[in-house]
Amino acid sequence: MRFDARRMVAGRGLLVTLVAAGALAAGGATAAIAAADGGEGGSPSGDSPARTAVSLTQAADTALRAVPGKVQEIELDGEHGTIVWEVDVLTGDGAARKVVIDSGSGKVVADRPEKQDEDDRGEAAALRNAKATVAGAAAAALKAVPGHATSVGFDRDGGRAVWEVDVTGAGGTEHEVVVDAATGRVVAEEADDDD
Repeated sequence: MRFDARRMVAGRGLLVTLVAAGALAAGGATAAIAAADGGEGGSPSGDSPARTAVSLTQAADTALRAVPGKVQEIELDGEHGTIVWEVDVLTGDGAARKVVIDSGSGKVVADRPEKQDEDDRGEAAALRNAKATVAGAAAAALKAVPGHATSVGFDRDGGRAVWEVDVTGAGGTEHEVVVDAATGRVVAEEADDDD
């Protein structure tokens, strides 16, 4: 069989060439998405995020160097095709800021003010009184469930201040670990068995 370039760019040959090129492009896009996701099949939105070069605790420390205060929430998320740590910080004067940290380089890529409603202000008062920090809550959760922490958020649960920590266990199972904000002790742990 002889290769005929004229036939490849005309008629049915053109159609076959375009279909083959499309299939290759789709395969490349799939590979690129998997690579950006760490190849673990999850999404940067937190469903099963990739391991990152910058840990949750390192991202929190970086955010607090940029904006002094207390971390209210930190979450691994996707932003503009990049996996980042989004860190909500309550400043000393009560303002709320969102600091975005690149999960690969550890650099601050955004720092913007956040609006607060009445619930946020009440939660902020409880956060100021919390003894356990975001780093302490993550450490307690990881001691209870080995893996990597993907988010930690401050909340009030039944009048008690708690940190809710999402941990991806060694086998990929997602866990929610609840840590008492006053004592730093784990008070609940539940595996997410959604498949």
